[in-house]
Amino acid sequence: MSDPRDDIPDEIGCLEAIESLYAYLDGEIRDPEKLARIEHHLGHCRSCYSRKQLESLLTQRLKATAESAAPAELQDRLHALMEKF
Repeated sequence: MSDPRDDIPDEIGCLEAIESLYAYLDGEIRDPEKLARIEHHLGHCRSCYSRKQLESLLTQRLKATAESAAPAELQDRLHALMEKF
């Protein structure tokens, strides 16, 4: 008979979860054990889960903003500025 606790990933702390958050959100974590530990932590820590939600929304907004072109006036000002260097 197996111990049901064997299915629970080793606990990680908030610091490790936050340090791995961007890699997690970008789908860069390939190690299934590390992924399970992060997801377990996010499932139990309200603070880190809230941070994940905030970062997810911010990333979505940035991606949406990046899809539209900057106004012509801003582009002209940036080109003029870059020509000085």
